[in-house]
Amino acid sequence: MATKFKALIGFTRMKDDELMVTAATIIGAMTDNVHFEQPTPTLESVQQLVDDFSTKLSAARRRGSPEETALKNESRLPLEAALRQLAYYVNGTADGHLSTLLSSGFPTNGANGTVQVPLKVESLKLSDGRQSGQVRLDFEKQRNVLMYEYQYRLQGESDWSERLVTSSSRANIIAPLMVAERYEVRVRALNTQGTGDWSDNANILVR
Repeated sequence: MATKFKALIGFTRMKDDELMVTAATIIGAMTDNVHFEQPTPTLESVQQLVDDFSTKLSAARRRGSPEETALKNESRLPLEAALRQLAYYVNGTADGHLSTLLSSGFPTNGANGTVQVPLKVESLKLSDGRQSGQVRLDFEKQRNVLMYEYQYRLQGESDWSERLVTSSSRANIIAPLMVAERYEVRVRALNTQGTGDWSDNANILVR
């Protein structure tokens, strides 16, 4: 019996980071996608829910109060609901056609096992930016990675900065930093299967 391919609609077990990566992947893949010309709900409305969840997730991680955590959890529910509704639209439009389903960015039952959790990011390189108080970050690119997160801190301090996101492994600028202070940076990769380990720390004296 032939397999009926479909976009998966289960998001409740995803970790917060994984949900963010999955939502960003779907929005990016479906934007101007000729197979899905009238998505329901609209991608703009889903993006608004992603932005709201991202803001409250950052607040919950930064302050960690029960109220902030509750607000984060509450903002996650409508995002999950919107992604499920969008998955129903994708399944109805694709009608089991695997390549069309894959073009939507949704995880599918026909692509299991093709992507694994990212490896530890290697070969971090920090160099001077074009301006004083800037540092350029480069590192080794990985396959099947949707985005990278990086953090920085004054060397010797315990608290890292908020997690910053990039889709590129080259020419990431960290600023503003304090001149004549030594900073350290770490990076990790994310994809639809989860989050890789943090890299070894790299450090630089800011000019």
